[in-house]
Amino acid sequence: MRTNILLLVLTVLIGAGLTFWLDNRTSRPVFENVTNIQGASTTHSKLPEFSFTDIKGKKYSSTDFKGKILILNFWATWCAPCIIEFPKLIKLANDNKDIIVVALSSDIDDAKIRLFLKKQQGIGDNFIIARDEKRKITANVFGTYKLPETYIIGRSGEIIKKIVGDTDWNGEDIRAILEGLRKDSTK
Repeated sequence: MRTNILLLVLTVLIGAGLTFWLDNRTSRPVFENVTNIQGASTTHSKLPEFSFTDIKGKKYSSTDFKGKILILNFWATWCAPCIIEFPKLIKLANDNKDIIVVALSSDIDDAKIRLFLKKQQGIGDNFIIARDEKRKITANVFGTYKLPETYIIGRSGEIIKKIVGDTDWNGEDIRAILEGLRKDSTK
């Protein structure tokens, strides 16, 4: 009995140590979580350069979205909060035709994404869906390990806000951020 408890404690400690080591061994980019858009004296991180191919076969580069308001969402079909959040992002894109939503999936194959998308309704032209091959962008470029994670990027390519977890994409806070970005572009 005493040996079993000792083995259990040792296993938990090794697991915790390994988790801590794995989480901290990868260098991750630092992005400021900027919440005040209107005139605050803050520095914004630039959107890193990366490229991807959407599930329709069209190639994109992060530089293709310069001059546009971009919502970059990291998600997966096996992620429960992502599934809850996805229709909210569709509604956000449909209600705001001047923004682009890019949803990069961590799924292993396109078939699961396509099956998931059959259940979704109203996905417009300003909603781009792609699979992140081997999580190269998700993990290597953005250091994202917890899904969903989303970045709001302004027209100049600056990362304005990072949101981890499901959020109310049609709520007052998000509307205020988008409105601030629209006003900044008219100056």
